[in-house]
Amino acid sequence: MENTYSEYLYHYTSVSSLAMILKNRNIRFSPLTVLDDMEEEKNQDLQRYAKWVFVSSWTDCAEESIPMWKMYTSQTDGVRIKLPKNPFCNYKLTTEHFNEINKMLSVSNVDIDIVIPPEEFINSTYYLINYHQNHLLHQVTYTDDKGKLFPRIKEVTNEGLTFTSSKLGLYKNTFWSFQNEWRYVLYFIPISLQNILMNPLHPNLRNIFTCVDLPFT
Repeated sequence: MENTYSEYLYHYTSVSSLAMILKNRNIRFSPLTVLDDMEEEKNQDLQRYAKWVFVSSWTDCAEESIPMWKMYTSQTDGVRIKLPKNPFCNYKLTTEHFNEINKMLSVSNVDIDIVIPPEEFINSTYYLINYHQNHLLHQVTYTDDKGKLFPRIKEVTNEGLTFTSSKLGLYKNTFWSFQNEWRYVLYFIPISLQNILMNPLHPNLRNIFTCVDLPFT
């Protein structure tokens, strides 16, 4: 959902965090499992899929929020950052680059813009599902619908198995609505793209069911 009233988002944080953002020219993404709303890692499958979902939380409220100052900064060490909704660099992923990284997997007609360097998007141990800028930013929906707050991620139907981790990180309980939250969300799975495309029965696909860790936190 696009917000037509604001081209900017705001983030409440510490001065030290701002210093790191300016130094490294990037923002930190954190897994859903470490956020303040502990319900966010729950799902009907009773698995910790949320540790594969990384978010950076912002708000579209241009007016300063006392609750946000209280929750996410200290009285002596707090700032509010303002950035355009699309602050990221784009990297070009071409057919040649894709095939160079995946020497055992050859594809054709690849020419897309992605939001992280290709070598981090295509990796031997994990795969980033939503790599395009247009799929990164989401407006949080506040609801009391338990089916949305605690979704079923893995489903088996007559057509086979579906795994939809992208149901996570998009909904929060209505009592959080004062945050007016928008999120940049990255959805990872701990399986290489090569294994997914070349061998659907590869043993690493068991990672979907055992919830192994990613090689970073």
